[in-house]
Amino acid sequence: VAGVFVLFLLGALGLALGLTRGLRLEAGSGRTVLFSLGTRNSFVVLPLALALPAEWAVAALVIVLQSLVELLGMLVFLRLAPRLLPAAR
Repeated sequence: VAGVFVLFLLGALGLALGLTRGLRLEAGSGRTVLFSLGTRNSFVVLPLALALPAEWAVAALVIVLQSLVELLGMLVFLRLAPRLLPAAR
């Protein structure tokens, strides 16, 4: 499942770069698009997953795993964003 979340982040990165270049957005706007596409509201649905019957306990585990992958992905994005979307001088 973690691989799917990593692929999602890579897809978000590619889409953000494509939109930024295609729409000729400034670096700040492009970075906003990048981080907006890369993050999801997994902690919003975690209480719902915890309220599910015991047979569905794996759903909470998947949501926590998604959150961890997303957090690590945002750390990577923090390093990549200035290189991939440099500010105009």
